[in-house]
Amino acid sequence: MNNDFLLDEIKQLTTNNEQAKFKYFYSRYSKNILIAYLLLIFLGVFGIHKFYLNKASAWLYLIFAWTLIPLLFVIIDLFLLSWQVKKYNQRLAINLVDLIKEHKDINTNLMNIELRLKLNQTNTIHYVFITIFIVGIMIPAVTYAGLLLNHYQVELKLKEMNPDGSSFNSILSF
Repeated sequence: MNNDFLLDEIKQLTTNNEQAKFKYFYSRYSKNILIAYLLLIFLGVFGIHKFYLNKASAWLYLIFAWTLIPLLFVIIDLFLLSWQVKKYNQRLAINLVDLIKEHKDINTNLMNIELRLKLNQTNTIHYVFITIFIVGIMIPAVTYAGLLLNHYQVELKLKEMNPDGSSFNSILSF
């Protein structure tokens, strides 16, 4: 993260209380580039790194994961992810300054700021859905496709062994 940018944003806040709020919320909601890269490397095909950055395109990764098309985007994201994390953190800093200025009247404003920031975060229900999708749909679909491919290969081998195929067709039908 560009420290000059952060310092410029913090300078817009006049009181120590406002600056403390900024530092607290920024440290709590900013994204770590190392975590983003680990998610990209290990779960990038499923778009988990995009969910981490609260990107709407994450669902496209998840939906098309079985086609391996997202693998092309993962390769591109290897080069662009640091910029995406930096951009996310900069937007967070700008939004925080605006929220803190907007809610500087009373101490209960911490809850208001927290609620506004949480609205922009990926909910736990998204992660539950992702897990259900991967375990309940993707893994069985890929397994079934593998079984069909294996069945087709066995059928071809048996037809090679017996060109008329009459004695083996009843055995291999699903």
